[in-house]
Amino acid sequence: MGDLILNYRACGAECREDWLRMLANENGLPFGTVQRLAEELGEREDFGELVELCELGGRAVQ
Repeated sequence: MGDLILNYRACGAECREDWLRMLANENGLPFGTVQRLAEELGEREDFGELVELCELGGRAVQ
């Protein structure tokens, strides 16, 4: 978990929730949508598949 905290902070977030809010805002998605995706994918995908899906605007999961 410690390495994830460092990743969040390196991206300007204090914690996972901040990171998810940033992803939502940057990609024009509702926070709840990003949060649900993050929970389904797991924390290890917070900087991988989750980012890719958010950049697609969530279209891949709609």
